[in-house]
Amino acid sequence: MATAMPRQTAVPPAQRRAYARRLGADDSVLDTEWKNQLLSWKTIGLLVIPLVAFGLGTWQVYRLKWKLALLDEVNDRMHRRPVALPLRVTSEEIDRNEYRRVIVHGEFDHAGEMLIGPRSYEGEPGFIVVTPLVREDGSRVLVNRGWIKRAMRDPQTRPASQDPGPVTLVAFVRRPPRKNTFAPASDPQANEWFSLELPLMADRARSQEVLLDAIQPESATAGIHDIKHGIPLGTSMQIDIRNSHLQYLLTWYALGVLTSAMLVFKLRKPLSAAARVKQLRSRAGGLL
Repeated sequence: MATAMPRQTAVPPAQRRAYARRLGADDSVLDTEWKNQLLSWKTIGLLVIPLVAFGLGTWQVYRLKWKLALLDEVNDRMHRRPVALPLRVTSEEIDRNEYRRVIVHGEFDHAGEMLIGPRSYEGEPGFIVVTPLVREDGSRVLVNRGWIKRAMRDPQTRPASQDPGPVTLVAFVRRPPRKNTFAPASDPQANEWFSLELPLMADRARSQEVLLDAIQPESATAGIHDIKHGIPLGTSMQIDIRNSHLQYLLTWYALGVLTSAMLVFKLRKPLSAAARVKQLRSRAGGLL
């Protein structure tokens, strides 16, 4: 025998009107709270973050294009045929020929040697050796000869690096590097150098403000031999120029997307009380 469904009694009109007034009052409170939330400092801050993130990401797009063009230009200069370095070098020539290989003749003034450090190579502490090179007309340029181990700081421990005879070098032309603001101040009088400060070093060595990076021969055995005997390990032919703009670009755009999603979620207008009741009735299958 089938069970009879309970009869639904009609709701009196006065009760329905009171219920509607309560729903309307609830909607008014919700609407006021939502509008106050729109004008809050938290919402304004959340709106600014994606704008800034997308702006910085777009700026990194232009920086990436600039860096790729620079890398192409540097690669082209590095593989051009070496040329002789003029006796008098201007700043315009340095800017135009940075990373260009040049051939230079002269004799090292080992008495004017300057050590920059500490600097590490493959985890081992050491120093960078910068030595004035006296050219055929008596003018001088500074040569970054490369890295030596800390144990060979004293020139007497590395006589193989103190050859007094004439030399012919193949080197890269380099711009004066920016001063490292985090490094301690160098003391030119005591010949203590913590960063490559070209004007001060050139003044001490009575040299032109010209910096050359000596190129290390492409031979693993030559590098091992030089390190062992205290001969400075020069610059590799493959210069590593840092390019992190793609990672920065992806990071800023990801932050912009994430904060935009947070902003949209925060600004969603809440359902009205009547809509929530309708939604609950629909989920309950008409039992409410």
